[in-house]
Amino acid sequence: KVPPLQLPLPLEATSAEEEELVAGDSDDRDPAADQDSSPQASLRSASTAFHRGRDSDALAHLKACFEATGDDKAGISAKAACMTAYGEMQLVGIEGLPRNYTAALELFQEAADLGDPDAQYNLGMLYGSSHSPSEDSRWQEAQAVLHFYAASTAGHPGALMAMGYRHMQGYGVPKACTTAALNYIDVAKRIANVYSAGMPQAVELIRLNLHHKDRKVISSSEMNLFVQIATSGDTTVAYAIGKRYLLGIEGFRQDYRKAKHYLRLAANRNHPGALALLGYMYCLGLGTPVNLETAYSYFVSAASQNDPLGHNGLGYIYFRGTSAQARNLRLAFHHFNESAFGGSSDGMFNLASMYLTGTGADQNFQRAVLHYTQALDRGHTPAAYSLAVMHLNGIGTVRDCGIAVNLLKKVCERGEWVSSKLVDAYEHGEQRPDRAALLFLKLAEAGHEVAQMNVAHILDSGLSDLLYPGPQANEESPAEDNRVHSKALAQRFYELSAEQGSASSELRLGDYAYYGWGTSASLRETEDEESDLSGDGGAEEGLLPTFDEGELELRPQPIDYEAALARYRKTADMTVTGEWMQAFVARGSFNLGFMYQFGLGVSQDLNLAKQHYHRCREVDPSGIHTPVTMVLMTLGAHIFMLRLPSREVLIGRLAQDVRVHVAVLHLAAIIILIVVRMRFARAPPRPRSSRRQTGVPASPAHSGAAASPGAERERPDHFHLH
Repeated sequence: KVPPLQLPLPLEATSAEEEELVAGDSDDRDPAADQDSSPQASLRSASTAFHRGRDSDALAHLKACFEATGDDKAGISAKAACMTAYGEMQLVGIEGLPRNYTAALELFQEAADLGDPDAQYNLGMLYGSSHSPSEDSRWQEAQAVLHFYAASTAGHPGALMAMGYRHMQGYGVPKACTTAALNYIDVAKRIANVYSAGMPQAVELIRLNLHHKDRKVISSSEMNLFVQIATSGDTTVAYAIGKRYLLGIEGFRQDYRKAKHYLRLAANRNHPGALALLGYMYCLGLGTPVNLETAYSYFVSAASQNDPLGHNGLGYIYFRGTSAQARNLRLAFHHFNESAFGGSSDGMFNLASMYLTGTGADQNFQRAVLHYTQALDRGHTPAAYSLAVMHLNGIGTVRDCGIAVNLLKKVCERGEWVSSKLVDAYEHGEQRPDRAALLFLKLAEAGHEVAQMNVAHILDSGLSDLLYPGPQANEESPAEDNRVHSKALAQRFYELSAEQGSASSELRLGDYAYYGWGTSASLRETEDEESDLSGDGGAEEGLLPTFDEGELELRPQPIDYEAALARYRKTADMTVTGEWMQAFVARGSFNLGFMYQFGLGVSQDLNLAKQHYHRCREVDPSGIHTPVTMVLMTLGAHIFMLRLPSREVLIGRLAQDVRVHVAVLHLAAIIILIVVRMRFARAPPRPRSSRRQTGVPASPAHSGAAASPGAERERPDHFHLH
């Protein structure tokens, strides 16, 4: 079965009091929740205060939560949920409650014993991601699988995703595609139904290891500028802002009231996109009462300008039928076809659904697969679910469990359980890294690749020591132990992310091998590994398999240039599927060229080094190329030096070359001339001869002056001409 044929609709309308106002921010407090004294209301208020950074309020609400619980089944369940929330606060450490890893683990265990699925999931998360050389890693992995499975039986979406991910990859459990699909499909079905009845707030995937200039997130100053431009009468900007408020993307929190305001500004000037989105809002009752007649008029106005969303809206009206418009499947098919031809993913999905079910058109599975695939290429979540079901059952396409599981995983990662945690984690950011790391860690254990990379980056950069079992770094606990522990944890999540094709994680693992960071694992053989398996006491058929190949040993990873080279080569060979990958693939090529240039882990090959340096420029043409230019110049000098013969051969060849002798003679002559010139230049000047010495007779005037002793004193002050 495929999801119902409906328009996109967000999960729920957020009250205007909880969102930002046009002129500023409003208070995050919920007065209705404050008046409700039930444990569930106190727990919700505590969770909201915790994620907003109001630690004292969070502790007060949790205290009220514990006090409001009873001894009945509901009270015990509420108490367990409150204990789980308290354990999370103690795990990250808040004001008035210092961080205590051991106490948090005990709280999770107690709540899990009471049947709380969130506590069971947290235990599985901690056991799966913990790094303790003194503990048996296989026992920890078994505990993680046990608690994930227990939480999945209660329908916990994260636990179902975690078990599906582990069965898909074979982490701690047998690799079984069918079992992975069974875990994913329950969560995916609920999410696809939500999307087919609407569209929750979209969430951008932000990779924390990217520079801020490379992140596609709008700043608050830019947001205010666009709001001013829209208010001044720019219909294009008003439509863009209204659409972002409607969907909640690019830094705009979902707000139907603001969306309606800006869309009306654009619709008043007959903007087709704004008209279509206003039709959606009236059709689905987003921030306004449902009014299909008003929606129909907006859709007609938008479709008259050939807007794809307007055609899709008209197709929905004709498919469903209203009191004013009779149901007409032929017109519905026509408008869905026009919408799909115009590039609307909703129109493609609806057209494919009509082909699949044979409603309004002849049933055609191949065309259904074609249009579902086109919608999937544009990020349509229900289309991904429909294609997954078709691949699982071999309808209109070959039966392929692997493709189906990957599609189901993609659907699950767009659900509310994932998106809400991503939004909170991005809001915490670098101001509260421990809380961001906890949220990313939950998603990472469920198989979310971006979360795996982000939590690895937070641990690797030393922003958080969330999973360090000892005290925080101080005089009693050296920072070096904390750093080594964080590096080992980060390595695990880098490896999980790299297995899913992350170029940045693959590159970072190459750095780990190059510098000797992290840990390496090996099996240590036991002396009596077969002594207990023989005879009557051996393993019986049907029991769980035993591990007899030895004990797993963890030790610091040594410097391994060959492993680093393999990681860099894998990164450099990746196909760039997104703009964010360019810098990492280029760095992989650069590192590969460096290792070929100096023969690190591979035979020296300067030509290959030059090729990799040039490919670095080709992959990332907008990147910083100054280092590449400098290293290419160095490589040229390196090639020239290596091409020179040995010293003995060079001296022999120069001695046999007549031109060298002539050049040496010329050089010697030039040096001699320069020395002679400098010597003449330093010689004292010759004194000038007097007139008497030259034989010139003195004049009478001069004779008289010389003969008269008082001539000098009697010389007048002024001369007169006669």
